[in-house]
This record gives sequence, C-alpha cells and structure tokens, in this order.
Amino acid sequence: MEEQKEKPELSQAHLEKPSTTKNRNKAKEVKQTFHCNFCKFTSSRISSVNRHMKIHSTEKPHVCHLCLKAFRTVTLLRNHVNTHTGTRPHKCGDCDMAFVTSGELVRHRRYKHTHEKPFKCSVCKYASVEASKLKRHIRSHTGERPFQCSLCSYASKDTYKLKRHMRTHSGEKPYECHICRARFTQSGTMKMHILQKHSENVPKYQCPHCATIIARKSDLRVHLRNLHTYEAAEMKCRYCPAVFHDRYTLIQHQKTHKNEKKFKCGYCSYTCKQERHMTVHIRTHTGEKPFICLACTKCFRQQQLLNVHSKKQHNINFVPTVYECPKCGKGFSRWMLY
Repeated sequence: MEEQKEKPELSQAHLEKPSTTKNRNKAKEVKQTFHCNFCKFTSSRISSVNRHMKIHSTEKPHVCHLCLKAFRTVTLLRNHVNTHTGTRPHKCGDCDMAFVTSGELVRHRRYKHTHEKPFKCSVCKYASVEASKLKRHIRSHTGERPFQCSLCSYASKDTYKLKRHMRTHSGEKPYECHICRARFTQSGTMKMHILQKHSENVPKYQCPHCATIIARKSDLRVHLRNLHTYEAAEMKCRYCPAVFHDRYTLIQHQKTHKNEKKFKCGYCSYTCKQERHMTVHIRTHTGEKPFICLACTKCFRQQQLLNVHSKKQHNINFVPTVYECPKCGKGFSRWMLY
C-alpha cells in the first residue's frame, strides 16, 4: 500500500537505533523500535507507526467516489468501496465464507473454526475473541462506567447501552412493527409485540430441539446455528467445571446457577452473585477509594460516583433534570449530593 505523506508533526516517529557505526553489522540482529509521538504505541515497523499516527489527525484525505465519505487511510477507503461493490477478497480456507476485511476473516475463523481466544483477563479466567469485549469485561472488575449520560446520572460500560438509554430522553423509536406501524425503542420489544399482538398474522416455526417458537424461517436457521450446532471445542460453564458441546445446553445449565451467591465477603455475612459487586462491597470494609477527583482530590469507591460528583460539583453548566409528581406536583431529581 502506498503510504501518504503526513504533516511534519505527524510523520516523524522517534527511532531507537544503535548509537555507534561499529554496530552496523549487528543492526539486523537488533530490533529497531519506532515510537508514536502522541501516545505509548510502538512498533518495529515505521510504516505501522505512520499508519497508527493517523488516528491522532482529523485529516481524511481519501474520499469515496460513490458516496463522498472520507477516510484517514487508503486501506479504510478500499474496505469501504468493497461494501458498495460487494467485493469480498478475504476468503476462509475452512469454509465457503468470504469477507470485506482481513479483520472480519480473522474474527470469523476464531469464532467458527479455531475457537482461539487470545485476549485473556488478568483478574479471572475470562477470555475473548475480540479485544473490545475484553476491555468491556474488565470494567466488570473495576466498576468503571465511562459512558456518561449528559442528561441524568446514568452511566454505562459500553456505548451501545448508553445509546439505548438516550432514547428514554429523546423519545426516539427506531424500530417499527411492519403490521400495525407501532414503534419501539428496542428491537427485542418490537419482536415480542409482533408475537403477542399479531400472532394470527405471523407464521410460527418450532425449533426441533427446544420449546422456542420463531416468527421467521431465517431466524430459526440462525437460532439452530448459534444454539444447537455441535462444537468440537469444549465450552466451559462460567460457574463450575462442567463442559458442553452445544451452546443451548450450556445456557440451560448455567441457569441452574442463577440464584447462587458464590461470592462471600471475608469480613461479614454479605454474599452476591457477581464478583464486581463483591469488589465494590469489600471497599466498604477496607476504606479503599481508588477513584480520585482531579479537581478537588475527593475520593470515591466507584467510578460512577466520581462521574456524578464531577458533573454536579465542577460543571458550572450542569442543570439537573427535575421530574414532577403527576398527583401532588412535587419535584424530584435522580441526582444525589456527593
């Protein structure tokens, strides 16, 4: 791929190299390390660093001739154009599937063929196919909820849940029932509506392996593939040593652990189902408050409490939403004083 010349401040990656000319013969044996000038990213290839440094620039010089959408790199543009043309150059060697990008192919092979999970949690046994899922999982240990609602105290571990939450403020209902045109904030709510209100107009497909009834034949195929397909690789229960070879049996088994409170506090009789809840609870005994406000140095046990504090105490433009009781007219706010 032909590399585009960046602006001077974005193109001069710092290089660590042998300090004397005597070591030139050994240069091939010494790995040269190139550094990003804006973050901690490093690579042994200058092209990788130059490509990485484009994420720090707002410049998008590569424009799609079909829809005029702009991209930072030629590779991103090429992948985008493939979505217009239907070109899928990356073919799986184990099945007939093909993909627009090499990343999609790698993800497919890990999910369907190799079952490799290279991204491992350092705190527990969780492992993931994708780095983004591991990053979201780690927040279950730290209690971090970095995606903060700008209208209320709600905070989320991922952008999807925040986007869904924001619809409670905007009133947006992007999902429409194709039979009665009723609109819904979530696709799952819409599907339940169709099954409950329009069952006489909807063909039903019974799963041959479980009691699930599905409205569309294509959805039944997806259900069978995702839940009832035999997998050679063992799938382990999150709560005990049991292993299974199909996802449905695993899910049904894990439901038997649903009401178990296996996490027990070493200081009192408190028990809970999730490890992250125990982590937060333990701090009530130890006094640990790892989340520090940079404006006033006040400390908090949870990231969410810090977010609320920062918005309420240090944002001069903040105006809390007040909800009025329809019967007595008294006003209430979700915001608490921290």
